[in-house]
This record gives sequence, C-alpha cells and structure tokens, in this order.
Amino acid sequence: MFDAIWRRKGRLSAFALSFAVGLLLAVVCRVVVGLFVRHAETATADTRVLQSHACPPGESFVSPDEVLAALSSIDAGVRREIFRRLFLRPGVVTGFYDYERDKDFPERAEGARLQLVNLDDSPGEEAVITFVRNDSPVAVVLKRCACGWKTVAAISSWLRFEDYPYADWIELPEAIRAGRHVIVVRDSTGDATRYTRRARVLSLTGDHLEQVAEVEEELIVPIEGYAGADWAEVKRRRRGVLDFTPQSIGSPAHLRVKYRDEVVRFSGVEPLNVYWREGDGVWHEARRHWRSRQCEVLEPATLSEEQFVWSEQKNRFVPAGS
Repeated sequence: MFDAIWRRKGRLSAFALSFAVGLLLAVVCRVVVGLFVRHAETATADTRVLQSHACPPGESFVSPDEVLAALSSIDAGVRREIFRRLFLRPGVVTGFYDYERDKDFPERAEGARLQLVNLDDSPGEEAVITFVRNDSPVAVVLKRCACGWKTVAAISSWLRFEDYPYADWIELPEAIRAGRHVIVVRDSTGDATRYTRRARVLSLTGDHLEQVAEVEEELIVPIEGYAGADWAEVKRRRRGVLDFTPQSIGSPAHLRVKYRDEVVRFSGVEPLNVYWREGDGVWHEARRHWRSRQCEVLEPATLSEEQFVWSEQKNRFVPAGS
C-alpha cells in the first residue's frame, strides 16, 4: 500500500517537474523568437532607409578633380559624357549657360582651373571650375552632398570685344559675411562707337544661384552735340571699381562702387593680343578692341561713388538709404 502511494507521488512530482521545465522552455523560446523578430524588423527598416538614401548613378562625382580631368580629356566621348552629367542633371540652374552650343561634340576645356571657396552659410567649401569652350568662358559650381559632389549651377558670359582668354571675367570676392564669398560675372557688349561692361553679383542660397546686385563697370559713348573734326575719336568714358565690405558687428555688408568719369580722345591703332591655344597647340594673334588704343584725357576727371547695403529681408544689395 505504501509502495503504491510513493509511486503515485513520484509520478506527480515527475509530472510537475516536467510541466515546469516545459513552461520555462516555452517562455524562453517566446522571448528569443520575439528578440529575433524585432531584430529582423529593425534590419529590414534600416535596409529600407539605406535604400531610400541610395545615390542614383551618374548624379554626383567623387571629387572636383574628376570633373576637371574629364573636361580636358583627349577622348571626345569622355568630354561628351561629362558635359551631359554636368549640364543635364535635374534641378541644375543653367540660366546663365547655353548648353546646346556644344553638347554633341564639345571642345577640350582650355584654361581649366579649380577653386575651393565657401559660397553659402554652410561650413563646407564649394568647388568652382572655370574653363573656356567655343571661345566662351564657363564656370561650373559643385557642392558636396551625401553622395559626393553635385552640380548646382553653370554660368557663362557674353563678352563682346574682350580679349581671349578672358582672365578677369569672373571673381570670387568675400562679400556678405566673413568667409562667405560671392561670384562676380562680367558681361560686355558694344559696336564701333559704344562699349558697355556690367558686373553681375551672384550669391548661392541652398542649391541655387541668385543675382543680388548689378553694376555698370565701364561705359564709353560718343559725346552728344560734339561736332569737332575728331568727333569719331572723342568719347565720354565712365569706369567703376567694386569694393566689398563684409558684415561686421552692428554693421551689414556694404558694396561701394567708385566711379571715374572723363572725356578722352583715342588715337593710333589697336595693339595685338598674342595668346596660346591649348586645343590646337598654336600661338595666335588678333587685334584688341578699339578701346585699348592710346587715349588722351581732355577734361579733368569727375569722381563719384555709389553705396549699396545688404538687406537680409530682400536677400540682395539695395541702395543705401532706401
């Protein structure tokens, strides 16, 4: 009888022990499976995030030096591809550049140069690559992004009667704040009797270039009412010099333009401009513009200046006192 009781108690104890062990294993398995599922979900979410930030092929460049080398490549196919990637990227501001002129068979870039400057309020520097193609100067602005360097703007300039290779058509002065630069682009036009050169001041805001000022740097015109025998050679000439003062404590950025207005008489012939072309490896010479001839000042010069101040509300230079 006692043996039967002990056997029954042993079976109950074994059952209880087995039940407890099974319950413990079930709990442990559920915890482990839960951790695995959460880890898998997290990994999947991370994969989706990475995929959403994937870099589209051809949208960016490893470095500005890659662009510089491709623009000067002897392989026309390489040049065609780099032009396509630079100037046909969605969102690129090309309002100042005529891509259609040389998209099919672009010339080798001549005088290619790379400059690194800070053009906006972000701490990193932007890359400005300048070169000449089809006797026209070009500047490409590249900005660093998560995928590398991307094109944000392309600039060209209409320079009538200017001397190749257009050494001073673009400048990058410090203007708005200490360490922040702007792009000054010069355009010119004229004919046999008149000449005008203007300077456009461009500022980078986000991924877009915006014109924030325009100044007439030089103007040469005939004198109204003058009937002397030398009337074709006597001109009124007005030249301006831009002077930027970045923002300081208690004072906004300023742009001061100093003008010199005088009456001059031109004489002689235009001097020669001798230059080397990288494309054909030959020295060339051409007559310079008629304004480069010798001239005599007939009247004392009149000096004046114009002041502009940076407006944070309008995001541009406005006349001082306005």
